[in-house]
Amino acid sequence: MSEEQFFKDFDAHRWDLTIVDEEDEEQPVLQVGLVATFHLVDAYLPVRRKHIAEAFELYCKYFGDKLIWGYTGGEKMIEKDFSQHAMQDCISYIQSEGIMESAAFMWSSEKGLESAGTYMFDAFSPAGWYEQIHNSLTTVRLYLPINEIKSTGKIRFERLILEMCNILRPLHGAAGLGIQHSYEWENYQHIEYELVQAYRGIDLCIPSGNKKWRTGYSNLNWYTYMAHHWISKLGTTEELLKQLDDVRIGILPYQWGTIFRAGDWPALGKLDIDPQPELYVMVNEVLKPLRVSNIGSLHYGSIAGETRLNERTSNHWMRRFDLPKNSPKHASSPLYRRISKEEQQRLNADKKILDDFLTPPYDDTFKF
Repeated sequence: MSEEQFFKDFDAHRWDLTIVDEEDEEQPVLQVGLVATFHLVDAYLPVRRKHIAEAFELYCKYFGDKLIWGYTGGEKMIEKDFSQHAMQDCISYIQSEGIMESAAFMWSSEKGLESAGTYMFDAFSPAGWYEQIHNSLTTVRLYLPINEIKSTGKIRFERLILEMCNILRPLHGAAGLGIQHSYEWENYQHIEYELVQAYRGIDLCIPSGNKKWRTGYSNLNWYTYMAHHWISKLGTTEELLKQLDDVRIGILPYQWGTIFRAGDWPALGKLDIDPQPELYVMVNEVLKPLRVSNIGSLHYGSIAGETRLNERTSNHWMRRFDLPKNSPKHASSPLYRRISKEEQQRLNADKKILDDFLTPPYDDTFKF
C-alpha cells in the first residue's frame, strides 16, 4: 500500500470514524487516530516513575506546543492549563509520588473531561501495595492525529515508538490506528463496539489493563512490541525472520525487547472489504503463542440495553486476525521474500560476472 492509497482510504471513511457531541457538533467525543499503548510492571518503583516522567518529557519535546489542558492526581484531580511550568510541575509530581501512592495525569489538545484530543499523553500507575496485591499494570498512552505520519512523519512516528520503548521498557504494547476517547469514555462504549466490529484494524486502547495481561499481550496493531524474555520463547531473530519471510514486515530489536511492524502503512481492515489484512494476519500467527488466553471484558455492562463488549465478545475480537482452525498459514509472496546474506552474495557475484561479460575490453589501437 502506498501513502496516497492509505490516506485516500482513510479520508473516504473519516466521518464514520469521528463522533461528535449530540449537542455540540464542534466537540469530538470519540475519533480514530494514532494511538500507542505501553503496559508496564513494577512502575511504582522510583526509577520506573522516573521513566514515565522521561517519556512524558519526550512527548512534550515533539508535541508539547499542541497541548492546552490536563490534570494531575490519582486520588484528587487538579485541573490546569498546560504551560512549561505545568509540564515541570507534572514531572516533579510523577517523580515525587512515593511507592505507596498511585500516580495519574493527562494532558490533551482539547479542554475538558468530555472532549477527545487528537494529541494526548496520559498515564495511570497504581500504588505499589495495590500492584503487589492485585497484580495490576501501569498503562501509558499517547494520541496523535493521522496527519502526523504524512511524508517523513512516518519515520518520526517509528522513531518515537522506538524511543518510548527504550525509555519505558514495556512488558508489551501496540501502536497504530486506535480509538481516541475522552476521559468520560464509558459513555461511548456502545459506539466503540460498533467501530471495532466494522473496522478490524482499529485498536481499542482502554486507559488501564488488568492482571491477566501479565501473562500475555492483549492487543496487536500496526506496531506490536514485547519484552525480550517473552520474545525469546519464539526463538532467535534469525528464526523469526524465517517465519516472517516478507520484507514488508519490520522486525526492530531494541535494548529491552522487539518491535514488529505489520507493513509500511496501517490497515483499516474494513469488515466488508479487508477484514483480515494480510500482514496483520502473518504477524498474528507468529506472535499468537504469546497472547493472553483470556483478555477479560474490555467494556462495562450495558446500562440501557445497548450493546457493549463483554468477556465473550472481547475475546472474540482479540482473535479477529486468527486464521480458521487447521487452515494453512499465509505463504509469503515471492515478490517480497527476504534475501539471505548468502543469496545476496551470490547475486552480487553473478552480477559482477554479467557486468564483466557485457563490458567490452579496453583497446587503444586506434588512438589518435
